[in-house]
This record gives sequence, structure tokens and C-alpha cells, in this order.
Amino acid sequence: MRGDHHSITVTEQLLDSKDFSGKKGQLKRLTEKIDESDTDFFKRVDSIIVNEDQKGEIVDSMLEETKKLKRQNSDLIEEVNQQINKTVTKLNEQADEIKTQRMTLRYRDNI
Repeated sequence: MRGDHHSITVTEQLLDSKDFSGKKGQLKRLTEKIDESDTDFFKRVDSIIVNEDQKGEIVDSMLEETKKLKRQNSDLIEEVNQQINKTVTKLNEQADEIKTQRMTLRYRDNI
């Protein structure tokens, strides 16, 4: 009828989706470089202590500490890599949400 008010609610995607999964690779390459640096450092420490036939409580203590640090660093790298996966997934989801808009169109019959 003439003068009746109506509304329609629709959800529209305003922009195309973009996948940010490629960012995972970029970020993980950085953690790999950190891991390589750690590995190189610990190899040098081992070569200085072990290859020079150093012995004694201090040397044993240093070797034990370097093993602990190696494990801790490895665990941290793994944790960072997992966090990278979660963060990039959330980024994809948030970007998709922003690109979609819910709209309500209100109109009145003129017939």
C-alpha cells in the first residue's frame, strides 16, 4: 500500500578477499635465521670447550648451560612459529570481516 514502510537487510562484500598466508613464510624465514644464528653460536661454544679438551666442573657447567639455552631457544622458536600461524589466520579473518558490510535499506511505497 501507498506510504507503507519496508526494510531489507543484506550483507555485501565490498572488497575482494586477500589471503595473507604468504606472510607466514616471510615471518618464518626470520625465525629460521635466528635459529641458524643460535645453532652457529652453540657450535662455536662447543668447539671451543669440547675440541680443546677442556675439563672440569666449570666446563661441565658451561656445557650443561649451553644445552639448556639450546633447548629454550628451540622451544621459543617453535612457540613463535605457532604464534605466527595463529596471528596470520586471525589477520585473514579480521580482514575478511572488514571487507563485508551489513546494510539495511529502508524505503516507503509510493504506489
